[in-house]
Amino acid sequence: MTFEVFRQLIADITQLPVEMITEEASFREDLAIDSLQMVNLIIEVSTRLQVSFENVQSMDQFSTVKTMYETFAGSVVNESSTS
Repeated sequence: MTFEVFRQLIADITQLPVEMITEEASFREDLAIDSLQMVNLIIEVSTRLQVSFENVQSMDQFSTVKTMYETFAGSVVNESSTS
């Protein structure tokens, strides 16, 4: 999965303009996503990508869009290789 695909996914879920979704964008400061929205976002991303979010230990590990992308992109690769 490319970052562009992930970026569009985040934009679709959050209904934010895709231009706002950059690797460096902070979910809290730049995208104004609060903790409840973050939980919903993590659940929705994992559902759409058909991956488990068991390796998500804390929402704080996703300070930026890039950190979330790296976690979920790795999960997509790992789960598809074990199937």
